[in-house]
Amino acid sequence: MKHLLTIPATVCSAILVTGAWAQSQPEVNNGTNPTILATSAGIQYKYSDFGSGFSNGLLEASFTVPFGPGNNKALTFTLPYASGPVDDSFGLGDLNVKFIHVLAVNATRGIAYTAKLSFDSADRPDLGNGQTVLELSGFYAKFLEDGSIVAPSLVQTFGLGDEDAGRSKINMTTFDFYYVPKLATEKMFVAFDPALIFDWERDKGYASLTTTFGFPMGKAFGGDSQIFIKPQILAGAHRPADWSLQVGYKVIGF
Repeated sequence: MKHLLTIPATVCSAILVTGAWAQSQPEVNNGTNPTILATSAGIQYKYSDFGSGFSNGLLEASFTVPFGPGNNKALTFTLPYASGPVDDSFGLGDLNVKFIHVLAVNATRGIAYTAKLSFDSADRPDLGNGQTVLELSGFYAKFLEDGSIVAPSLVQTFGLGDEDAGRSKINMTTFDFYYVPKLATEKMFVAFDPALIFDWERDKGYASLTTTFGFPMGKAFGGDSQIFIKPQILAGAHRPADWSLQVGYKVIGF
């Protein structure tokens, strides 16, 4: 059995944000530009297959609130409710809060950093990391002339030294390459999120590809609503899972 390991959240899946850059701001905010922040809320369910007949489910509710000059900062709170690969009953996972600060942005590029703290709050050992985990990241977003967005990021995830007895330390580095092509239609959007992950504690690496298919659903609760489907595949002999599928609903800008 592949051991259960938290895969670092990438920039596009962890930040609930608004749509395109101000000079080409669409009427419907779709959440693909990680440098423009807005109040948002969402719920999503993720099924992960670990191989050899083991799997788990993860239900998350998230809420993001921006603040600061021009809404250049935001906090995202996430409440997870998960099942384990052996015990398929659900329980509370590790609560987390994420901070993002957009340092600079103009018509052609944006620069930001994030810090996410995951608390050791799970109901059972198999539903969490068994320690407090800090994730730090920085990204550079490039706005291309055709309306596409490229936003590579570097993410460092590590435990804070309070791991439970028998739990491994966490120390991982992720290089993430986020790309949003400009589609001819406004009825959907697509984001590609390939990543390379190296686990320094195990001295092993693996890769992943996450693709988001989003579908704007019109106005709801005073904001722009959408549903999304997010399949992920993982590659490499030391991958912690084989594949996952996430579906969700989100409202942005209310």
